[in-house]
Amino acid sequence: MKMPTRILPLSLLLIIGACTTPADVSRPASTQADENAETKVIPTNVGFDVDVSYSRYQFVPETGALITACRSIALGRAQEEARLQGREIEPIAEQDIRVSTGRNILNARTKCRAYLEARWKT
Repeated sequence: MKMPTRILPLSLLLIIGACTTPADVSRPASTQADENAETKVIPTNVGFDVDVSYSRYQFVPETGALITACRSIALGRAQEEARLQGREIEPIAEQDIRVSTGRNILNARTKCRAYLEARWKT
């Protein structure tokens, strides 16, 4: 009978640990609305590059979802930067966004890096 008394606290801990809080989407991406994402805009002669570092706790690793989120953050930041500069950029294909992922098994964080090159429309 001791087994169920140990399972209940462990189950509650796992359920609580799996909860997440949504990011504040009311603020522009340039203000770091998502505390799990860090973006850098690097000006170039023909436009600018966007470098994204994104990590989040994932009890069960979902690399596909993380890659999608990372690409979305990079593309959104590029579009926002173009609006801030008052210029248009060439369309950016999803396959042109370079993405790499990794996982730290000790703290259950999955990390993603995305990099894209945005070019001004001529």
